[in-house]
Amino acid sequence: MSDREASRLTFDDEDVARCYAHRPPYAPAAYAFLAALVPQRRVLVDLGCGTGKVAAALAGHFSNVIAIDPAVAMIEAARKIHGHDNIRWLQARAEDVELPDTIDLVTAGTSIHWMAHDVLFPKLAERTDVVAVIVGDAPQNPPWQVEWRAAMTTWLARVHHETYDEPSFVADGRRFEPWVDIAGRRSFSFSFRQSVEDYIACQHSRASWARARIGGALSDAFDRDLEALLRPWARDGMLTMELTSDLTWGTPRRTPRP
Repeated sequence: MSDREASRLTFDDEDVARCYAHRPPYAPAAYAFLAALVPQRRVLVDLGCGTGKVAAALAGHFSNVIAIDPAVAMIEAARKIHGHDNIRWLQARAEDVELPDTIDLVTAGTSIHWMAHDVLFPKLAERTDVVAVIVGDAPQNPPWQVEWRAAMTTWLARVHHETYDEPSFVADGRRFEPWVDIAGRRSFSFSFRQSVEDYIACQHSRASWARARIGGALSDAFDRDLEALLRPWARDGMLTMELTSDLTWGTPRRTPRP
């Protein structure tokens, strides 16, 4: 099994799904913008839905929502968290699932880089005119950024024998772009407050730091390091951070641009 496949499978862990609740939200203004992108709001399909934060936020704007994720743990958590009657939760790979013939809007969050674009986008091109990808659930240049990068560099080398390479991670998240005739980009910034404990728990929702993947002893040591790093920046136990949700939208292509 490749390292990438092993990373993807971590999202089927119940603890990872539980920690997903501590991931920061996307900007509320981004959802209002998404809803206004399409003239008809009959069917929304949310790919790689995780525990459903995008699907649930847009459910009030669309008649029917289909939220898809390959991880059983994510779909089960989403069903427990959200009570919207118009959301159908499907445990499946986006590349494999049978989709409606006509879709008004397709959304995907930070999960888009896990998908096989050469399979997915030709399929979407037959069914919709608008795909929107929204990313950005980590703070932009927080006051603890220097210390954070040093900690991630140390821990990635210690646990995974990898180099901390933020530009490559960003580039991986944009690999889908040749498969879209991009109509626009918008960024939505907002302030968010979160407890130190929840910020640390959020890290265990990420593939690199899933507790089941790195083990209990290393997880505890990781938490202690982050606690020591973050606590000086907290006020009354809360961290204040600026978040930016970056939205890219356009028409899916049957073949990628050169």
